[in-house]
Amino acid sequence: MNDTQNQPKATVQSISLIDGLFTPSDASDILNAMLTKKINYHNLQIMRITEGNHDDPCSHDSKRLDKLKAEKARLKEIINEVRGLGKRMNIQSTIKIEVVD
Repeated sequence: MNDTQNQPKATVQSISLIDGLFTPSDASDILNAMLTKKINYHNLQIMRITEGNHDDPCSHDSKRLDKLKAEKARLKEIINEVRGLGKRMNIQSTIKIEVVD
């Protein structure tokens, strides 16, 4: 079998996830949903890992979880500030996907 058949067309690709102008409420809905999903993902990873080994500190997931929670709190401050100014938010987010061995 030819290995090139299983290779993606490019080793780096991107997906435009968010691109537009949003009210603070809409921006909050979209961004909080994404952050909540990632927080839940890491919570599940920690539960999965510690289920088999209660002594595993899950340091990577725990650190990432703390960072995401801090970012969620920071997002709330930003949203409140923009809302107080009566402005909208231009949000652009691109996901970079890199194929690695």
